[in-house]
Amino acid sequence: MVVFEVMLQLFIVLVIGYLLTKKDVLNADTGRRISALVVNVTMPLLIISAVAENLENGSLKEVLGVFFLGIASYIIFPLVAWCLAKAMKAPMGEQGTYQFMLIFSNCTFMGYPVLNAIFGSEAIFLSSIYNMPFNLVAFSYGIYLLSKDGGAKASFDWKKCLNPGVISAIIGFIIYALQIELPRFVLDTCSMVGDMTTPLSMIVLGVSLAQIPLKEVFTDVRIYVMTAFRLLGIPILTYLLLKGFIHDEMILGVAVMTQAMPVASMSVMLSNQYGGNVKLASVGVFVSTLLSVVTIPVLSLWLFP
Repeated sequence: MVVFEVMLQLFIVLVIGYLLTKKDVLNADTGRRISALVVNVTMPLLIISAVAENLENGSLKEVLGVFFLGIASYIIFPLVAWCLAKAMKAPMGEQGTYQFMLIFSNCTFMGYPVLNAIFGSEAIFLSSIYNMPFNLVAFSYGIYLLSKDGGAKASFDWKKCLNPGVISAIIGFIIYALQIELPRFVLDTCSMVGDMTTPLSMIVLGVSLAQIPLKEVFTDVRIYVMTAFRLLGIPILTYLLLKGFIHDEMILGVAVMTQAMPVASMSVMLSNQYGGNVKLASVGVFVSTLLSVVTIPVLSLWLFP
């Protein structure tokens, strides 16, 4: 019930963004501006504060193990996503977005409160370590995937790798590796601003969905196929691959439940920022978030009773 309530709260914030847009309080331009705020400011500070607040948690061996587990995940799942996008016969202009949605889950905005509800606060720290590669891959290869669906010929631009998301992930790793204690006022500021990331990202999603006729949200069959893999197929595959050699339930739970999250709402914000397929990303996040209200509690109860 705690997990279900967390999911329901996030979905309600999404609906608030939707209704505010329908009432002309917010609009598409507001959504793009909030997206820029999240991508460039609040999300990087959330990453830094998540690491800096948990310097004493976990042994170095455990932390390095989780870190390399995260690296392995973001090597394997891009290959899985490429195969699935081809099998789904996604048209040009959508393949990159489908791959992004299959690779990247909402591991921070929704993952942190859900993991805290299931395993406790230490799981948030382990998740921040596990997801360090997420930020490096999402803000490089992920931007490439989304931008190539925008209509223009896209190429992998290494200059795009040097952005606030990647820089914050590197800073976070250095802070933990060197055990740097930030001044209290700096840490509190990072945490306060970073905490805005989740509600703002859900509001942006609501703004984006308000631009799309509801009929188009629920009639794309590929969205449901992608969602089934995102919410059930990939986390179950992760569980089967890892259960044989990871015996720490919390580490296993962080890896599996991270992959059980819906499509990263970052896909909407990055699509806004880099000219991607905002409509498809918005529908994917909405449908997967809606269905995850059921699938996440069921998976957590089944796999980690």
